Amino acid sequence: MEDLVKLLDVKDILICSMVSWGLVQAIKPVLKSKVPPALSSSILRAIAILAGAGVGFSLDQTASGVGIGAACGTMSTFTVALIKRMVSSKAEVDLKELEDGPDEEPLEEDS
Repeated sequence: MEDLVKLLDVKDILICSMVSWGLVQAIKPVLKSKVPPALSSSILRAIAILAGAGVGFSLDQTASGVGIGAACGTMSTFTVALIKRMVSSKAEVDLKELEDGPDEEPLEEDS
């Protein structure tokens, strides 16, 4: 029975993490175009935590379910940031620029 409980917890953790990550990825382009970058990253993190908590509550209607869900939302934002930092340092590429586009608009030459 103990193995079944652990397996269900792992399933809930994966579901909460993936849903919160997916929701953030869906909202990010809209939010980044309308809100300053410093504020948008804070809002996206809060959305991830709230989405995780909501999914956790829908899977297990207890305070433990909400807590696990919120932790999964936090964990997903931390993991994505960590992976981006590791990849950009190894590849010597600025992933933020690739994701957001260059800061300056390219100049069009007159033909």
